[in-house]
Amino acid sequence: MKVNPQEIAGGDPAGPSAATCRKLVVLYGIGGLSDVGRHAIMAGLEKNVEHITVITEYPDMLDDENWECGCIDGHTNPFNDEAHASKLTMVKIDSWKNEQANLAEHFHGADAVISCLGHRQPGWKNKELVTKGLIARDGNKQVITAMKEANVSRVVTISSFGLNRGDKTWPHWASKLMRLFFLTFMRKARKDLQAMEKLFNESSLDYLIVKPVGIGEDVVPAGKYFQQEPGKEAVGGNMAKMDVARFMVDEAIQPTTVRGSKVVGSAPGTPMSG
Repeated sequence: MKVNPQEIAGGDPAGPSAATCRKLVVLYGIGGLSDVGRHAIMAGLEKNVEHITVITEYPDMLDDENWECGCIDGHTNPFNDEAHASKLTMVKIDSWKNEQANLAEHFHGADAVISCLGHRQPGWKNKELVTKGLIARDGNKQVITAMKEANVSRVVTISSFGLNRGDKTWPHWASKLMRLFFLTFMRKARKDLQAMEKLFNESSLDYLIVKPVGIGEDVVPAGKYFQQEPGKEAVGGNMAKMDVARFMVDEAIQPTTVRGSKVVGSAPGTPMSG
């Protein structure tokens, strides 16, 4: 098991690699997995990334008082913060179902991309997930094309464990339960995420597919993360969205895994949130 030693609380959250990242592009949508994208903006600012371009259909979501997370101090829109506004650019699009003209221009000069466009909810809570449709595949197809046009190679995207039959990447009982969900009322989300992963696998990009466990709305960030390694004890299934975002930003800035996927969670033995 690979343990990241960073403790965000106390010490320097920027870390030794922050100065190497001039520009990140962050994409987010709606739904639990996509919520990590909002947090990735904050994680990038923690790392003192020089500039972050945000691309989304939902810029107003940054004004929400509740980011569907357990972050103790909550969140405010970083675009309204004088300390951060000059480091941020917002690009609003209408829909990933439509072809986005000149998308590549927003990727020029980027060191890496963090894409959080997928979700695994059936749409009961966010009806827009049903009315507007799934965008993990459609959105990331355009992202991949734009990255190639802009000569950007590193991308960290979010997906889910339990997508594929016989998946044992997370040796935990909840993995079988998630697989059951994907075979029943979350079938459309599964197919969309699988199609997205296939696009990255077939691309020439330097990608990492992150598969977090947990990310419940009440999980408080621990300031650290644990990567699942084959044959080792299962990582804990109670990870905060902010800690997933920090892992994604770390991997965008200083990659340790290329052209592959990683299950990431909390400390082994951490109980699932109730």
